[in-house]
Amino acid sequence: MKKMSLTTRRVFIAGCACASCAGVSVGAMSSDRNTKSLKGAAAPSDVQKEPGLAMCGICCAACEVHLKGSQSGKKCGGCPPSAATKCAVYLCSKAKGIAGCCGLCPEFETCETLKKHHEKPLYRRVARRTCTRVKAVGLQAALAEQKARWTCKTCGKLFPWNTQGKCPHCGAAVEVMSEKDAQLS
Repeated sequence: MKKMSLTTRRVFIAGCACASCAGVSVGAMSSDRNTKSLKGAAAPSDVQKEPGLAMCGICCAACEVHLKGSQSGKKCGGCPPSAATKCAVYLCSKAKGIAGCCGLCPEFETCETLKKHHEKPLYRRVARRTCTRVKAVGLQAALAEQKARWTCKTCGKLFPWNTQGKCPHCGAAVEVMSEKDAQLS
C-alpha cells in the first residue's frame, strides 16, 4: 500500500475520521445540526462546550484539524462529518441511536463496521483502545485519560496526537503516538 502524504492524510482526517468528533459526545456542545441529525438519540446530560471523543474513539480534543484547522484554515466541525454519507461509523451510530462514542454501544466488540474502521492506521487502532476504555470506565473518564495523554507536561496545553515530537506551543519534547497507545493496559 502506498504511504499517504501528510497533506492527503490531513484532508482525509478532516473529511471523515476526525470529523466524527465533538458535536454529540460528552465534553462537546451539540449544535442544532447535530441534535437534528441524531433524532431519537439520547443526548448526554452533562454536555460541555469543549471537544470530546469522536464516535469512533478518536480524541477530537487533541485533533490537529480541530485545534489548528486544515491547510485551508477550515476547522473540524464535528459530527456529523461533512461527508456524513461516507462515514460508515457515523451512519452506524446514528442508526443505532448512540450518542457519544461507539464504546457505549452494546454491540461494540462485535461491530464489523467499527472493526474495519479501526484496522489501520495507528491512530485508528488507538481510537479502538479508547472505545474499549469508554466501555470499561465511562465516557468522561476515558476522555480525561486522553486529554492527560495529549497534554504537554511543560506548558499544560493540549497538543495534536499526530505531533512529531515537539509541543507546538512551547517546543518541549513530547511523546509521539506509538503502538503503546493502541495497547490495552
